[in-house]
Formats: sequence, C-alpha cells, structure tokens
Amino acid sequence: MINLKKKLLPCKNEIKKILFRKKIKMLKFINKNITFQWVLFLILLALSIYHILTKTQISHTEGCAFLYISFAHLFSQYEYLGKGLIIVVLLLQLLFLQYYFNKNDYSPKTSLLPACFYISILLLTKSLHHISPFFFTLFFLLVIICIEFTESSVKLKNNVFWAGILVALATCFDISSIIIFFLLIATLIINQFSRIKEIGILLFGVALPYFYFFSYHFITNNLNEWILTFQQINIFGVLNIPVANLSRTLFSLIILGIVYLFFIIRFKILSETKVAIQRNRIVTLNTRAVLMLGCILISNSLYPVVLGYLFIHISIYLAMLMQEKSPLFINEVITIITLVALWL
Repeated sequence: MINLKKKLLPCKNEIKKILFRKKIKMLKFINKNITFQWVLFLILLALSIYHILTKTQISHTEGCAFLYISFAHLFSQYEYLGKGLIIVVLLLQLLFLQYYFNKNDYSPKTSLLPACFYISILLLTKSLHHISPFFFTLFFLLVIICIEFTESSVKLKNNVFWAGILVALATCFDISSIIIFFLLIATLIINQFSRIKEIGILLFGVALPYFYFFSYHFITNNLNEWILTFQQINIFGVLNIPVANLSRTLFSLIILGIVYLFFIIRFKILSETKVAIQRNRIVTLNTRAVLMLGCILISNSLYPVVLGYLFIHISIYLAMLMQEKSPLFINEVITIITLVALWL
C-alpha cells in the first residue's frame, strides 16, 4: 500500500505541472487573440449577470453610510429592481475601466483584459454574492479617474467641481470613499503642480451635495434621523477580523502584499524609459494604488471583503503585465499566483 502511494505521488505532481503549463499557455493565447478575449468577456459577463440574478444579496448595513442603507432598503422591497441597478453599475464599471485603460495607452494594442480580469476577480472572491459598500466606491472611483485633469484652466475647474460632487456622493454610499478626495488632490499635484484654486473648487464640490442633503432633511423635519446615521457609522472594521484560518489568511495577505508592491515597483521602473506623459500616467496610477490601501484601513467591512478596494488597480496591473515580455513565463506565473491568492 505504501509503495502504491509512493508511485502515485510523482504521477499527481506531473499532472499538476501539466495543468499549470496549460494555464500559462492559455493566458498567452488569450493575450494575443482579441477575438477570444471578446468570447471570454461575454462568457464572464453572462456568468456574473446570472450570478447577480440568482444569488446576490446585500451585505450588512450596520454602521454603513445613509445612501447605502437606503439602497439596501430598496433592494429588500424591490429585489429585482435592486439587482437590475447592480447589473447597470457593473456594466458601467466595465465600460469606464476599459475607457480608462485605453485612454492612458497602458497597452499598445486593443485589449479587453482589464474587464476580463475584473469580472474574474469578482467571481473568484464571491464579491457578487454579497454586495458591499466597496462595490459603489469602485464605481465612483472609475468615473472620477476617467475625468481629464490636464485640460485648460476653465475646463479643469469644471472637471474638478464635478469630481468633487462625485466624491461627496461616493461617501454617501461608503465613508471609505473619502480616500478618493486625497487621491484627487494627489492627481492635481502630479499633473498641475499644486493648483490651490482647483483644490478649493474640489472642496466646494464635495460640500455642495451635503448642503442639499442637509437642506432636504431639515425641510422634511428628518434632520435628527439623518445626523444619527453619521453617528452610527463604524470604521476600522478590518481591525476586528474574526479569522477562521489564520495561516491561510496570513499566506494570502503576504502573497498579495508582495505582488502589489511588485506591480508598483515594476511599472515605475518600466516607465523610466518612456516619454514624460506616460511616466506621469504611471506615477498617477501607482499613487492611486497606494492611496486606495487607506480605504482598507478605515472601512467598516471585514477581511477579506476589504480587499475589494484593490480590485480595479489589480485588474489594470495584471492587464499591463500581460503586455510585457518575460523569460520563463514569469508574468503568467505571477498572474496565476495573484488570482489564486485572491481566491484563497
């Protein structure tokens, strides 16, 4: 019996190696073939929509922002309307993600990999099973980063104003979205060399929706209830992690931390050989990726849900990584390791 197990063990190892090589070859094939990317994208999109229609629920609302609580009430009363809105938000996320990726020339050729990776990560992490506040934060983040902040003075002021309004609406769904405010300031500093006037306009844009909400609740005599929703908001939920499998969690976090740092450093180094405008784009992308870690710290969500704040940047980095040539399929191996770490 022992001899039989010894004989079977090498066979199992060989099977795993063969499967791993096939996955790597499949990734390379997907990267080169835009037609297959479209097929894969449509399959993943169909799976995600089916998953939303059949399984999606709203996660806990305790300690969440007031618009997220309102959406949860809407979902509980009109489930399919709520699921329809979730599908619309998902489709818009994919649209803005692809637009941002292509607008910044992160790939020399047309690619649907960012959208494919994003949907794959949502499905792997079961993030569509329970919709959490980060889902709306990512939507507003994608809309904001698609706004142009290198325009002429007048157009820049208008764009900054509307970005401020979007930040305010994002915080009404998820208080962690306040990080996007600092992300916008960093973007202005990188691209406009610290325009104080624009930062003032950004502050005004953030304050305006809250003024309207305040006025509405004051007129309808619901001001105390509205203020109470802010008093009930919880933060630093990640510090209260009920870890079921500590070794598995630590392994996943260490791998993701190393990979995330690898992405930032690698593309910073690669950008040094590119033109100034592309270097600026990479610096902006890396700065945003680092700042989004702040959402994890102040979110009221628990691990591993809080990792959702990183999904956009991980999808972009993975899509960029697939465009780079590497010896011994290193980029493909890193891609598989990243997806496995997120799945764990």
